[in-house]
Amino acid sequence: MADSTPSGWLPPRAPGAGPPPRFDTPYEPPAPPEPAGPTFEPRGVAEPGERNGTAVWALVLGIVGLTLLVLSLGSLFVLTLPCSIASWVLARRAHGKIAQGRTAHGDGQATAALWLGRIGVIAGVAAMVVFFALLASGFDFEQFRDDLERELDRRRERERNDGGAEGVRASVEHVRAVLAVWPAR
Repeated sequence: MADSTPSGWLPPRAPGAGPPPRFDTPYEPPAPPEPAGPTFEPRGVAEPGERNGTAVWALVLGIVGLTLLVLSLGSLFVLTLPCSIASWVLARRAHGKIAQGRTAHGDGQATAALWLGRIGVIAGVAAMVVFFALLASGFDFEQFRDDLERELDRRRERERNDGGAEGVRASVEHVRAVLAVWPAR
C-alpha cells in the first residue's frame, strides 16, 4: 500500500505556536553581551568549601612555639623563636588571602595565630635575653642543677623520715582554725 501522505506534510500547528523545530542545523547559544567598562578578573577565587591552609599552619606553629617555650621554661628559645616568627608571617599571609578574596575561611584562625606568634616572639626574645644575661654574669647551670637535685633528695628523705606527719599536722591545724571561726558566723 502506498503512502497516502504527501511528502513534507506536517501536522497542523496550534495558533500562536513557533515554527517547527529543525534538526538539520546545530544549536548555537547566543554570545554574552560585552561589558562596557574595564573588566576585572579575580585571581584564584576560592570555592565556598575551600579551607585556608595558611591560617591552619600559622595556628599550629603558634601553638607549638608557645607550648614548647612554656614547657621548657624558656630554654628552647632557639626552636620556639622560628616557630613563632613563622606563625606571625603565615597569619599575615592568611589575612592577605582573605582580604584579596582568594578564600573566605580562616579569619579567626589567622587572628589567633597572629596573637600567638606575637606573644611567642616577645616571650622568646625575653627568654633569650635572660639566658645571655645569666651566661654573662657567670651563672653556672651545672651547679644550679646539682643544687636542685640535692634539695629534692633532702625533701624526699625528710618526708620518708616524718612519714608525712608534718603535712598531717599542718592540715589538722588548718581544720581547727576553720572550725574555730565558723561558729562565730
